[in-house]
Amino acid sequence: MGKKRQQQVFVVDDSATVRHSIQQQLEGGGYATVPFCDGLEMISSLRWMDAPPDLVIMDVDMPRLDGFSTCRKLRNYEEQGLLKWSGKTPLPVVLISSHDTLENRRRGFRLGCLDFIAKPFTPAEILRVVDSFLRPETTFAGMSALVVDDSQVVRHLVSRCLAQVGLQAYEAEDGQAAYEMLCDQDLEVDLVIVDYRMPRMKGDEFVYLVRRCPETAQLPVLFLSSEGDSDHIITMFRAGASDYLVKPFIREELLARVKVHLQSRLYLARLEEMNRNLYDLAVRDSLTGLYNRRYLMDFLTRIFARIVRSGMDLGCVFFDLDHFKRINDSLGHDFGDHVLAEIGSLVRRQVRGGDLAVRYGGEEFVLVLPRTGLEACVGVAERLRATIEAHPFVSRGTSCRVTISAGVATVLNDNPASANELIQLADRLLYVAKSRGRNQVAPMLVAEEKL
Repeated sequence: MGKKRQQQVFVVDDSATVRHSIQQQLEGGGYATVPFCDGLEMISSLRWMDAPPDLVIMDVDMPRLDGFSTCRKLRNYEEQGLLKWSGKTPLPVVLISSHDTLENRRRGFRLGCLDFIAKPFTPAEILRVVDSFLRPETTFAGMSALVVDDSQVVRHLVSRCLAQVGLQAYEAEDGQAAYEMLCDQDLEVDLVIVDYRMPRMKGDEFVYLVRRCPETAQLPVLFLSSEGDSDHIITMFRAGASDYLVKPFIREELLARVKVHLQSRLYLARLEEMNRNLYDLAVRDSLTGLYNRRYLMDFLTRIFARIVRSGMDLGCVFFDLDHFKRINDSLGHDFGDHVLAEIGSLVRRQVRGGDLAVRYGGEEFVLVLPRTGLEACVGVAERLRATIEAHPFVSRGTSCRVTISAGVATVLNDNPASANELIQLADRLLYVAKSRGRNQVAPMLVAEEKL
């Protein structure tokens, strides 16, 4: 088998900087590129080529021959058979412009352009658009759909169409089987395509049940119907369908509707990820990578009452760095920040997946250890104390020894009335450890210290 031909994209822009930027993106994505400084240069080259490029990306605003005029001339050449490869499908063109207006988009689409990208574009935008046309199977890679129809032929045809854009297709012969797959077998899909008339459970009944299930309440549902009358359409939309298509349908219309819903799903997924990242930035300390005090209080407030009701234990380790002010004063605040960052790294390696590590403020830190009794909490604190004492804190030729003092309190041992009191008890024990000479863990108050 011969080596697969590398797909080729023409990049047409009078700005060398823009051309270079686009070429970098596309060549990084595995495409071959050929640059042109304007439309006239590209059109002249096409006249003697034996085969067309796979796609053209072209600026609208160029000297000599602008993007619109170039497209018009290209389409005329194709219609008149003046290109050696004329007679095949029109050459795909994507326009880019700093003048992103509705009129410019209309002009481009009337000339048969596939897409219109506004300048300035993001680093990945060009590659994403080109991939969507030249490698459609990568656009929705990793996504899946459930095809529900009592006709095996229809299921097969729809599944083949979906495979062309990278979708994995699952099939069900009626609404009952599909509902069992989604809700009983926990099948996760990104889209459902469902027929209206089916045995056992019709499409509208299936959609109604899907919308009542929290896991699938927002799932896009495209229904198919051989009856395009308004009553059937209204019935499906009332049940919760997102879109519809009348049988027999053409492949292009099915894929166009599928792409719209999947693009929206991808957009919402990216939006949710951005929101999670923003929330993570809001509740994490940027220097140490640990959670901050705000998150600690929210977390403890949520779980404290549940822990107390269940009779399980909850441990709290409150520790700070011994003589940290001396480190800042003698070695500088930059070195002090290095020490805090290293402490954060050491703490993350010590805690379990369900534990919470927090920078409480300054050089103070808190560990929250669910389902952990006093003895186990003291063990965690002691291991952390020994690890920090043995760790070499070195930065730019400067080094120092760092120790910590820690207090440990637990729900079952200390019986605090609230989450805040649990932290305060561990904080009091921290100062007991300091009063006893520092570099140690204080697990409980002796009788005279309680008075």
